[in-house]
Formats: sequence, C-alpha cells, structure tokens
Amino acid sequence: MTPTTPGQSAADPLEDPDARFGPDGQPLDPRQIARASLDAGRNASLWIVGGAVLACVAASLVWGPRLGASLFAVMLVICAVVRGVVRGPGPAVLVVRRRSVDVLTLVFLAITIAALAQILP
Repeated sequence: MTPTTPGQSAADPLEDPDARFGPDGQPLDPRQIARASLDAGRNASLWIVGGAVLACVAASLVWGPRLGASLFAVMLVICAVVRGVVRGPGPAVLVVRRRSVDVLTLVFLAITIAALAQILP
C-alpha cells in the first residue's frame, strides 16, 4: 500500500475525471485557476447558458411567468443531460462538483421549478 499525503485518500485521485487535481495528483495551483477564470468570457458554455437564461426571462416577460419557468426547467434538464453525457472536463459553466452531484442538483431544480410553475398562480 502506498502512503498518502494529508488530504489525499488511498484511492487513486486520477480515477475520477472530475477531480480537481493536476496530472501528477496534486491539487491545482490557485494562480492557474485564477488565470483560467479570467478567460471565462471566451468560454462558449458560459455564453450559451447565459443566453438561454435571458431567453427564458424574455419569454416570461412576453408570454407569462408560467411559460418562462417551464422553459427554464427544460433548460435545466438539458444542462443535466449535457453534464451527465459529456466526459472529460465538461462545459465549464456546468462543472461545479462531482458529475453525479451536478446532475442530481440540476434535475432537482428542474423538477422543483416545473412543479412550482404549474402550482403557483
């Protein structure tokens, strides 16, 4: 059994493609993360999801909040499917935690918003 460093589990950290570790198994450098965050404006997933949210808000203003919320729930389901299917680093705007946590959170939000859109006046 190989010894582990503090904060590292005995399991192989590279086994999970979503792990926030570099190729050598060490946590990523915060400066590298900060530089990557400055490039967020050039990230296509950010623009696509942001545009979809604006479209849902516009639909809500034009055709009513029930339709806008329903469209937003559909967008969340699409995001969950994309997050669940795309391997590797994935779309930056959808990657927050582990793949399973992200997908379950998006599906839960979609179901909740869709239910509230139909129940509330």
